[in-house]
Amino acid sequence: MAFDVNLLKTRSQCIAAKNSLEAELDSYSVRNTNLDFRDRQAERSETSVASRLATATSQLAYATQELARPDLSDVDRKRYKAQQMTARHQKERLESQAEEEGGTTAFLADVNADQVDGQVAILTAAIAATQTRHDALPA
Repeated sequence: MAFDVNLLKTRSQCIAAKNSLEAELDSYSVRNTNLDFRDRQAERSETSVASRLATATSQLAYATQELARPDLSDVDRKRYKAQQMTARHQKERLESQAEEEGGTTAFLADVNADQVDGQVAILTAAIAATQTRHDALPA
């Protein structure tokens, strides 16, 4: 333990320290709730991107398949060519978005979650140690 509860000389100091530590612990509970919310939002975003990517891939395949037909009129060829270009652009954009959302964002979210977990563990240990110190001091 990096902290020294023996610095607390009276029960009132223990109570004040414990109240302060509990308030700080509450702030981390709120932060955990916010991180959980952000994770749920990210999951929804990933699902949305994956769904839109599947649609764009399907549209690209369809337009490419139609362009391979030898009996297409010039009007249909232009239309499918435009659809193919649009679908390809959407697919590339969504692939890029999916790639960007993964790496750095996921890493930093993990670091942030580990930081919160560490702080919660330290505060919980400090609260327990403060209570033990309080109970050991004369009334």
